[in-house]
Amino acid sequence: MKKLIAMIATVVLLPTAAIAETFDEAFEMNRAMHGKGYTFTWSGQQYSTDHLEEVEARVDATKANAESLIAKAKAQNAEVAKVGFEWKLTKGILKDAEAAVESGDYRKALNLAAQAKYHARIGLQQHAYAEKNWHLSVPQ
Repeated sequence: MKKLIAMIATVVLLPTAAIAETFDEAFEMNRAMHGKGYTFTWSGQQYSTDHLEEVEARVDATKANAESLIAKAKAQNAEVAKVGFEWKLTKGILKDAEAAVESGDYRKALNLAAQAKYHARIGLQQHAYAEKNWHLSVPQ
């Protein structure tokens, strides 16, 4: 009976035993498990699983705010395009965001602009990683 209890405790507690070593690992693990809007604790501090762009999109759903975030997303996407790491679908998302502004759906426009800006930010991170680790792609 003691072995069964120990096995059950191991299975139940194992996921919590896997402690993230870095903030990025803790964020990604909690985001994957709980989605956006979850609060988690790392190194004694509380953090949200929201991406920076999702927080930025939590403004009043007005035409001016939507157009402002779309402009920021376009600027960041232009930056990532210059280094060759632009994501294919980002331009389409930006067009959809502009169409949402035209139809008066400012909340949708903000959410789409945030998504496009997120893609551009991750593209820049991918570029930085590739620049740092290019040698890993060279055959031996």
